[in-house]
Amino acid sequence: MDVAWVILIVIVGGAAGGFVNVFIGDSGLHLPKVENGVFLPGFIGTVIVGALAALGSWGAAKSIPIFGNTGSALSFSTGDIANALIVGFGGAKWFKSENEKDVLQMTAAIAAGKQADPKAAIAIASSSPNQALATALQMREHAS
Repeated sequence: MDVAWVILIVIVGGAAGGFVNVFIGDSGLHLPKVENGVFLPGFIGTVIVGALAALGSWGAAKSIPIFGNTGSALSFSTGDIANALIVGFGGAKWFKSENEKDVLQMTAAIAAGKQADPKAAIAIASSSPNQALATALQMREHAS
């Protein structure tokens, strides 16, 4: 099998794993946008990260010479496809977690500087990271 086709299959598998990750949690299927001053990569970002993570993983596990002495045969199995799906999913999950961590840090920084508000505390504790940030920003607006 040609290396280019194998790479394409791995990228598509990783992208599929990243796409599945879009539906885990509350982020949903949306395009990249900026909300409350935070960049949200949307499904496009998770798909790209999933594809790149799968390609990196496959490249590390199945390294072959691309230029020069290319005498080694390329092997590709269903396990490689499964690995691309799993690594794509995991890479996208890590990417989403990093983004949510940044949002929650911003939320904590805003809320820590405000008067105690039990209703806002309950809303922040029981909502998604982006909804929690919106609540903290409302606290800042009401305090002004």
